[in-house]
Amino acid sequence: MNIDDYTVVTLDFETYYGRGYSLGRADTNTIDYVCDPKFKIHCVGVKVDDDPVQMFREDEMSEFEQFMSELSNLGEPIALLCHNTAFDAFILHHHFDWHPNFYLDTMSMSKGMFVGAPASLKNLSMRLWPAESGMRKGEELALSKDIRDLPPELMDIIADYCVQDVTLTYEAFKLMFEHFPDDEMTLIHINIRMFAEPWFLIDTQLIQDEIDDQVESKKAAFKAAGLPQTVLSSNQKFGIYLETQGYDLPVKENAKGTLIPALGQKDWPFLKFMAAHPELAHVFEGRKFAKSAIQESRARRFLSTAGNLGGKMPVPLRYYGAHTGRYSGGEKLNLQNLPRLDKYDPTSGRLRKSLVAPEGYSVIVSDLSNIEARVLAWVSGQEYLIQMYKDGGDPYLFMASKIYDFNYDETMEIRREPTKARPDVHPDHDPDFRKPQRNVGKVSVLGLGYGMGASKFWVTMNTGPMGMAPVMMTEQEAQAIVDTYRTTNFAVVDYWRECEQIIEEMVQHRTDIRFGPLEVHGTNLIMPNNMALQYPNLCAVPDARGTSFQYSPELTPRGELKTRKYLWGGTLTENIVQALARIIITEQSIQIENYLDETFGLDRARTVHMVHDELIVIGPEEHAETIYNKMVEIMSTPPTWAPDLPLECEGGFARNYIK
Repeated sequence: MNIDDYTVVTLDFETYYGRGYSLGRADTNTIDYVCDPKFKIHCVGVKVDDDPVQMFREDEMSEFEQFMSELSNLGEPIALLCHNTAFDAFILHHHFDWHPNFYLDTMSMSKGMFVGAPASLKNLSMRLWPAESGMRKGEELALSKDIRDLPPELMDIIADYCVQDVTLTYEAFKLMFEHFPDDEMTLIHINIRMFAEPWFLIDTQLIQDEIDDQVESKKAAFKAAGLPQTVLSSNQKFGIYLETQGYDLPVKENAKGTLIPALGQKDWPFLKFMAAHPELAHVFEGRKFAKSAIQESRARRFLSTAGNLGGKMPVPLRYYGAHTGRYSGGEKLNLQNLPRLDKYDPTSGRLRKSLVAPEGYSVIVSDLSNIEARVLAWVSGQEYLIQMYKDGGDPYLFMASKIYDFNYDETMEIRREPTKARPDVHPDHDPDFRKPQRNVGKVSVLGLGYGMGASKFWVTMNTGPMGMAPVMMTEQEAQAIVDTYRTTNFAVVDYWRECEQIIEEMVQHRTDIRFGPLEVHGTNLIMPNNMALQYPNLCAVPDARGTSFQYSPELTPRGELKTRKYLWGGTLTENIVQALARIIITEQSIQIENYLDETFGLDRARTVHMVHDELIVIGPEEHAETIYNKMVEIMSTPPTWAPDLPLECEGGFARNYIK
């Protein structure tokens, strides 16, 4: 973007907070906070380009509103700049109905530039100006806690605090902007707009149906378990129950090296225990409901959001929510992993289906098919897989044929659906033929490409992989599947070893080494979009197994790694594949956004949601098919830096989000 084309308005709201009402509460998100009757603006600081900061206090909100209106009427496009722009932009949307032409955000820029490091304005300021004590965020805001009506003296202090925040934000932006790719600035803009300018409506009846269903499912799970909720939810009581049934409890070491029961839902010994005891599946299911009600809680938050916003649903995503640059869900709504529809279950996918386009508009969806598996095949040079994707084959079924020793071509023919080119079908036509085996092949292709071992694969299959029912197998059978995958996909295994060598080069701070579409630059891997996979403070650490590679975004005062993260060939492979897949879909999203802007205008059609492999647009109903076809065209075209990468996408359009 050319920043000179915009009037940059740097802004920061200071608002009332106190006990029982703050964004720090586990049960509160930005929507709850801003829409609450207790919400109150103490003051707002505004800086237009390089001009001094102007301060508007709580009794000057009408003047502030007039000031912002006059800015909009000047005729120049406005870029709104804040630190955590989603918060300030949502206030502007909800309380002032004011929207800029472009959103800028130094918090998002910090997340992309200093991956994994704390992105608060306080931390960013210390990182950018380590030796300048005058460039520090103040602590004065704490003085206003629990005080709804600030006395004049305190108001002056908070106003000065606000001026400093605005100044720091603007100066931080100027420093980072020089090094930030234009496409990433556009992605930040789209990301914040999806939250601050919601287009989705919510079908509240579907949400209520989901809540009712979850409540009944919970009751049924407790009844099937045959245990009271107090036993299922308590680690101590649940452990006693298992012991009385004759089971040895799984154990783990605590921080002091003492063995203690391992009964947490994510404890590896407990997961192995679950896999080894399928006869307790009904008890484990009851415990899952007792320990967590994620789906019910999320449905209730959908309902409260609809109530707060007149039936609308913002899409809050965290830019660079993962180390690889992927987005993650935000605001306790997590719209990144909404359960999909199951064609055999009409009650499935209610949360997804509840997201509806306005009257006269359609939700248009296209997602990249098998994008991670395709990128992995491409970077590793696994030629048979690349060719299979080009030919429209089925890698999941092919892998299953290797595992279960059946004829792949014959099975493909039995499963084949009729087409105009080939209207005939096999006499034994069955589109679900060998579906259970194909599911195992699918989990193998998607799960074993990053070095997963037999033990973890066994647990994954026996406890229900990827939303599927458990697939019971022995550890020996799991080992055989892992061996078959690695023998069949030898180039992928070789790529893990190549990644190990690259890690060693990064430890030595080597530069200018090409590695496929990447370039080694110290402890960073520069990607095709000029962002980096970052492994700060990467080092080789002697351990019980010889040497391990570890890194951390921060160091302790003693110079030691603050948060140890481990890196090996399989992990680096996963990071590279996911980062490249992210670049592909985000580049496509910008192309689609440009097409929508040029063809319809962003006031009639725009991107409203983005998942790891999926783009969602809302556009005029009469143009839905045209938009969908253009999305397919764009998303089937490989990027310039990977011209031989075979891409394919699928999707559709409807009044609601049903893909």
